[in-house]
Amino acid sequence: MDAGRYAGQLQKTMLFEGVPEQTIRDWLLHANVTVQTYMSGEYLFRTSDTTERLGIILRGSADVTRQSCDGLMHMSTLKRNDLFGAASLFGGDMSYVTDIRCNEPVRALILPEETMLLLLSENRTVLLNYLRYLNSRIRFLNRRLDAFSKNTVPARLMSFLTSEANGRSVSVKSYTKLSESLCISRATLYRALDTLESDGKIRRDRKNIVLLEDYES
Repeated sequence: MDAGRYAGQLQKTMLFEGVPEQTIRDWLLHANVTVQTYMSGEYLFRTSDTTERLGIILRGSADVTRQSCDGLMHMSTLKRNDLFGAASLFGGDMSYVTDIRCNEPVRALILPEETMLLLLSENRTVLLNYLRYLNSRIRFLNRRLDAFSKNTVPARLMSFLTSEANGRSVSVKSYTKLSESLCISRATLYRALDTLESDGKIRRDRKNIVLLEDYES
């Protein structure tokens, strides 16, 4: 393990935020962790997996998806410094809940469950960071559930956009993935966007959507 190579980057992740770089370097020197490389199209996790491990993406990106009654649902896109695999930890033999597939070559730091447990017990800052991370995931899932509770597709879309907005805008990298996130077809998505725009709730500028008002139930 090249501790000097990775300690500085890990300090920028949510898990190690606030932990001195030297502390991370010392931990890497003796921790049971590995750096693995995955090819484009390869899976970091599948719903059939029961391996208990936490990963941190050091390079590349991967899509998180799951099957729903309406087909494939795009949950999120993981990128550099993001964590994955938390749902596999401390759950016994339970299989994983989503598929995580690489969009491009990915390099990831892998922490087995026992390593993660030891790290949490030894470092209070990492423990608090991990709890904060889990809290953020719960909030993310609650926002998704809120969006799906709306009665119409435009209302569902507006609720989703409001939850994803950075300030007053949402950058859409792929309308296909956006439609998968809402479990609707691209045609239905475009009709909903047209409705929201004609109602004065949004303005579209290519792949940037500006919210002109927040969603109100």
